[in-house]
Amino acid sequence: MLRGRGGGGGGDRRLGQKSVEKRDAVEAFRLLEVAMQQSATDHATGTIDMDLIMTGISASERIRRENLVSATRNLIMDRMQIGGSATRVAELLEELRKQSSMEIHLHDLKNALTTLMSEGMVVQTGDSVKRV
Repeated sequence: MLRGRGGGGGGDRRLGQKSVEKRDAVEAFRLLEVAMQQSATDHATGTIDMDLIMTGISASERIRRENLVSATRNLIMDRMQIGGSATRVAELLEELRKQSSMEIHLHDLKNALTTLMSEGMVVQTGDSVKRV
């Protein structure tokens, strides 16, 4: 038995009904909209983002991560020679923060470096990165 807003009494609905009243359909859509707003709102943009439901990562966050990987790649290509000396992660973080208007955390940079390691661009030993 489905219960209406009243929680019982005259508002009860039966699952076996062959028709739906308009007010029940309107209420179902309203509840669906509220659920989507609560679970799929990208707090960075204030919009509903279905990527957030499908992947757990909002489109704006994915773009932010991609931009950080790109900025890190460009910084490494500009500052480091292939096979040259290693650079400390803290130095890279400081330089990226100078270049960017967005807030960058150490764990964000480490994730970007992991991506670059998987591409074969860098190796990381302890707190240092070397271009390969």
